[in-house]
Amino acid sequence: MFNRLSTLFSLLAVIVILAMINLTTPSDVGPLGVLVFFVMIYIVMYGVADLIVSLFFKAAEKRQGAQKRHYYAAIIAFGPVMLLLIQSFGSMSIATIAMVLVFIFLGCFVVKKRF
Repeated sequence: MFNRLSTLFSLLAVIVILAMINLTTPSDVGPLGVLVFFVMIYIVMYGVADLIVSLFFKAAEKRQGAQKRHYYAAIIAFGPVMLLLIQSFGSMSIATIAMVLVFIFLGCFVVKKRF
């Protein structure tokens, strides 16, 4: 059930993102609109990450429950959003990309050890 909701929300978020990109500018929507844009990006990335993580779990034949899979997807989905935020500040470099990858790795490590 949650997989269907995740997919549905991801598709709705894609529609909202496309509408925002085609109909508005960042100065028109203001700070709240930019926040909504980043949240929609996160929702889309969560759907993609959930799909990829579920494929890895099926390939490894792990039946450890869906909750761990959703934790992994939530952490992995935050990576592209962080990269997009860093790019918007104009400070993208190899070091910042490495720090984002370290953050994702540490988050997945915590999930592995804790749950």
